[in-house]
Amino acid sequence: MLALRTLNQRRLMVYFFYLLIICILFYIFIYLGSYYVYSRDKILPAVPVTTDLSKDIRKRESAADNETQETEDEDDELADKTYQGRVNMHVFEDCCGGSLDQLRNNLLYPLFPNVRTSVSRLAVSPQGNSYGLRIFGFLHPAETNEYIFAVASDDNSEFWLSLNKSPKKLQLLAYVGETGNEWTAPGEYWKFATQISKPVLLVKDRKYFFEVLLKQNTGMDHLEIAWSLNQGNSTFSVITSEYLSLYKDESSLLMGDIEHVPQTKASYDRFLEPNPLSLHQREIIREDPRDHIYKYKMLEESFLKDLFPECDYKPSYVLKEHIGRYQGVYLVQFSSVYPNDYTRQTNDQNDGMCFYRQDPSFLADKGLEGYLTEVEDPDVQNTYKGEGPFWHRVYDVNPLNAASKQTTIVANSCRTSGNIVMSQSQALPIVTAFLKALHSREDTQGYSLLRVVNVVKREDKDLGSRYLVELELVDPQGQTVLVSRYIYAQDENSSKPALLCSPKAFNWNPSATVHIIVAVKDQARWIIQFIREMEKIYQATGDKNFNVIIVDYNSSDINIEKRLEMAKLPSYKLKKMGGNFERSGGLQAGIDLVEDEHSILFLCDLHLYYPVTIINSIRKHCVEGKMVYAPVVMRLDCGASPRTPNGFWEIAGYGLMGIYKSDMDRIGGMNTVEFKDKWGGEDWELLDRVLGNGLEVERLHLKNFFHHFHSKRGMWVNSNSEKKEK
Repeated sequence: MLALRTLNQRRLMVYFFYLLIICILFYIFIYLGSYYVYSRDKILPAVPVTTDLSKDIRKRESAADNETQETEDEDDELADKTYQGRVNMHVFEDCCGGSLDQLRNNLLYPLFPNVRTSVSRLAVSPQGNSYGLRIFGFLHPAETNEYIFAVASDDNSEFWLSLNKSPKKLQLLAYVGETGNEWTAPGEYWKFATQISKPVLLVKDRKYFFEVLLKQNTGMDHLEIAWSLNQGNSTFSVITSEYLSLYKDESSLLMGDIEHVPQTKASYDRFLEPNPLSLHQREIIREDPRDHIYKYKMLEESFLKDLFPECDYKPSYVLKEHIGRYQGVYLVQFSSVYPNDYTRQTNDQNDGMCFYRQDPSFLADKGLEGYLTEVEDPDVQNTYKGEGPFWHRVYDVNPLNAASKQTTIVANSCRTSGNIVMSQSQALPIVTAFLKALHSREDTQGYSLLRVVNVVKREDKDLGSRYLVELELVDPQGQTVLVSRYIYAQDENSSKPALLCSPKAFNWNPSATVHIIVAVKDQARWIIQFIREMEKIYQATGDKNFNVIIVDYNSSDINIEKRLEMAKLPSYKLKKMGGNFERSGGLQAGIDLVEDEHSILFLCDLHLYYPVTIINSIRKHCVEGKMVYAPVVMRLDCGASPRTPNGFWEIAGYGLMGIYKSDMDRIGGMNTVEFKDKWGGEDWELLDRVLGNGLEVERLHLKNFFHHFHSKRGMWVNSNSEKKEK
């Protein structure tokens, strides 16, 4: 009996043991099945490989729980099938250099490519120069496994991959170079350590957003993105069409449609991003108080009334008769500024000595050595003979304020010189006399000088000089205000205090409405950029007294009206025109839309980067019945940008002009007869009539005012004329 009971207990234990084994196996089966289902609905993060793949998967399962669960509906799956076999490619032309930083600093990147197309594999060689490529879309792995990616290119390139289908999850996996000087041969994946990625786990039947960037300068161009399984016997092969699909079908979109363009860590719109501050920031874009002058509260006009005695203002350079065709450009003189605004192109390599050669003390046979004066060292016996180096020689040198030696001749001959800069000894007597007048009045005697913001001088050697004085003052309560006033010094003598007077009928209107006028045709990406520039100005200044006028000659690549309706602008007008593009006719059509003759017209072009101070600058340099404003714009070199500006000042161009509507009507408006079927020269002809009708021209280099480099390809062409870049 005891033996039977013991046997039954043993059998029961065996049964329980087998049941336990079955439960364990069933649990493992359920676990693996749930993981398989879960893995189909969840993108795992990309990480380096470990020796045990299944162990690695289990380790990362808990981490994957923190990711957002994404579902793909039937429409998404249908779209994948429709778009399969190709990926998007955006081409950015007229962009020099081999560095991707030069591409990213391009104002049109990444929203406004020259060309939007698609390619069927990740290996291209367009055989072009000075361009950038952005290739993006979805990658579809054929099996769940770990992959290694490789990139080869000439010049620099990058390969980015997302953790899933979202562009927001992008990570840089491999790249060729950073400076623009690195390159590889086609298929050469082992030249730089950065060319090959760490292993990345990808799941079958899932799609992954990717992005490839290429910057090509000159020479042979190519780009290859290859992959292989993370196995010992695998080799790299170019990624082909069966693993690719489009991010967006752009075939039916206008070039003006940009809302679909993805912005990522690799490629985002830097339009409103401030210039990065660094110890090596170029002088021309370094912050200056004049950059924020629109923010200042103006001193009440009543405080300045009768501050100075009124005097007649009849400069000797104001013409009283008409002049010959295209003579005006030789008669315009440049004004000078204080303090130094650093508009001189000190980074330019091609024209570096031109500025110094204009200095009367420059000795051509000695060059810069002519500024050195050797001093005898009593402790060293001079036995120098022949060529150097002469280690013990010492020198004396006089301070060289080269900027103060500039003249109109220098500005015209050296197109990198920038504004003529007044010396302190010239500017401070004027400021001192101005403050003395302020302190002599009861209303303003408690104001003290905080900073000399800006002084502009227009010299008339026969009679005196006209000044625009802009001072930041502090009132007795500690509040800062700006005084901005034109004054005149009739008899300047450094040995006596300056005698100032108020030039008769020569004042600027701080509240005058400014109309920015441009004529366009089929330049969608530049039209959008122009509108964005105007939005930038409005966002920064909040100035409601300016209006945007676009005259459109039947643009077919953008709905300008819709784009303007979406824009955040104080006001705008759109005029639609038929026929061939006419710059003079288009600008005149815009002028005709302005009803208020006491408002200011600013005639401009598309391809411009504007300082946010532009409206304020136009207002204070335009005086109704007296003066127009023709700011000098810097033409950027190919590959340069507002962040890294290199180029030259467009001294000869007068197509950018601010003028009161009443003055424009008085001189006859744009010449729409002679320049009906052509453009180029209409700005000089307009300048002749401006000067011939007794108006001054204020000519200054305007800081942060750039003309973007672009080719003539795609510019407006009339049937009766050759195309001409403006």
